[in-house]
Amino acid sequence: MPDKVEALGVLLVLLPGFACAYIVQFLAVRRKQSELDKIIEALLFSLVLYLITLPFFGYTLPLAWRPIDPQHSAEYQIIVKWNHLACLAGAAIVFAVLYSANINRDWILWLLRLMKVTERTARKTIWNDTFQEIGGMVQVGISGDRKILGWLRYYSDEDEESSLFLETASWVGTGDDGEEIEQPIDGPGILLTKNSKIEYVMFLNWAKEESDEAGA
Repeated sequence: MPDKVEALGVLLVLLPGFACAYIVQFLAVRRKQSELDKIIEALLFSLVLYLITLPFFGYTLPLAWRPIDPQHSAEYQIIVKWNHLACLAGAAIVFAVLYSANINRDWILWLLRLMKVTERTARKTIWNDTFQEIGGMVQVGISGDRKILGWLRYYSDEDEESSLFLETASWVGTGDDGEEIEQPIDGPGILLTKNSKIEYVMFLNWAKEESDEAGA
């Protein structure tokens, strides 16, 4: 077996798993992984993808080689099974999307929590758990005893970043009679960065229509 062809064969065997892992890294928000964790995950993805696709292609790899001249084995012809490679590429994309959706939507661990097997979630932190599960209208307290009311649209992946974008937002203050008053922000919303020093986020039981009326 020629060394260069062998190396190319190993690359093609591992490539679907690494491509799948790359797509998952892009789509899913989850706990940080070490480089070793990423490599092991990619290898496991490759194993799963080949277990799925090999039965449809006679349990053969997508790459083969044969000598051009049987009497001169130093020269080889590479045979690529493009239909097998295309199937692996499609399977990698589909598997990555489903795996990412499982992480983002917490499907498997939700089921395991119902079975009392674990209390963990698939997401990175309680920051991600809370905003993805609840969302809606929120009141945010920031430094300086200031409060902002708005419809949660975007939030940062990292809790250390602690950034939020609120639509139909209003500053909340206190009037002379002690009643809370709202001062609507003239624009699409407000972006609160970590420099705002968010102290709390209060989730309110408001419908979208109510917030639109309040901002009108």
